[in-house]
Amino acid sequence: MILYGHRGARNEAPENTLPGFRHALARGITSFEFDVHLSADDQLVVIHDPTVDRTTNGSGAIATMGVAELRRLDARSIFPQWPEPAWVPTLTEVLDLVAGADDMEIEIKTDRPPRLQRVAELVLAAIDRYGIADRVAVTSFDPVALEAVAQRAPGQRRGFIAKYETAEDLATAVRVGATQCAIPLKTGLPERVREAHAAGMRVTGWQGNTRDDVRTLLAWGVDAITSDYPTLARTVLLEAGALSS
Repeated sequence: MILYGHRGARNEAPENTLPGFRHALARGITSFEFDVHLSADDQLVVIHDPTVDRTTNGSGAIATMGVAELRRLDARSIFPQWPEPAWVPTLTEVLDLVAGADDMEIEIKTDRPPRLQRVAELVLAAIDRYGIADRVAVTSFDPVALEAVAQRAPGQRRGFIAKYETAEDLATAVRVGATQCAIPLKTGLPERVREAHAAGMRVTGWQGNTRDDVRTLLAWGVDAITSDYPTLARTVLLEAGALSS
C-alpha cells in the first residue's frame, strides 16, 4: 500500500508549500501528490488552483504571474497561524525537498492545449533531471495532458483522474494509455476498482480523510490511498497492517 500526502498534507499544513511537505516528511510520510501550473515566465509552480486567491494573500491567475511575484505571496491563508513563511514554490524547489520520496504523483492541471504541451515537456525534463522516472506517475483530469506526456515519454507512468461513476472514465483511461487511475471515494465504486485491475491498472483511491474512509478504500482493494490527513491515514494503515513502519 502506498500512502500519498495530498498536496503535502493539505488539511494539516499549508498545502503545496515547502513547510507543508516538511511537516509531512517529519511525520513519516514518504510519498506525495501535488499539482503543477505554468507561470507567466515559463516555469512550473506547485499550486492547485489556476489562481492564487484561495491559498495566498494575493489575487490573480497563475498564468499571468512570474515566479518572483509568486514568491512574494504568503501562502498560509488557510493556516494563518502557521509559524514559518510559505510561498508558492517552483517544481524544482519541491523536488529538491521530496525527490527521495518512495513515490510521487505529479498532477498536471487543466489548461489550454498548447500550454499543456509545454507543461508536459517541463514535467518530463524535471523527472529526467532528478532521475525519478520509476518513482513518479504523471496524472491529470485532462486527457490532452496525458496524451502530451505519452507522445514524449511512452514509458512514463500516467494516471487518469475522474469521477469513475461509469465505465466511460475507465475507457478514457485505457484510450490515453494510462497505467493507473485515481478513483474517488465519493463517486467511485468497488466495481470500478475491480474493472481497473482487470485492465491492468494500478488504482489510487482518494480521499482517505477519516478512519472509515481509509478502511473503505482498503476494502475496495485499492493499491494506494491519497489523504488530506496523511498522519491519521498512516496510523490507520499501520493498525491494519497495510503499511510497513
